Amino acid sequence: MRTRIGICRRKARYATGEAALEVAAKAPFPLRPYRCALCRQYHLTSRTKGMRLPRFEIERRREKGQARESRDPS
Repeated sequence: MRTRIGICRRKARYATGEAALEVAAKAPFPLRPYRCALCRQYHLTSRTKGMRLPRFEIERRREKGQARESRDPS
């Protein structure tokens, strides 16, 4: 899906993918960086369906699943 110009202008921009990943890692909900075709910088999106997740998000989900399993005695 292509970012519209109005959306691009409102979103925070990051010069590198690594900078965007650092911010995404600190968020309490899943975010994924992507390179914008309009400004050629990186934005964050919460759309992750069918997309490759960052390593920290995979680990976060794995830990959440293990915590859930340890609480469930059945």
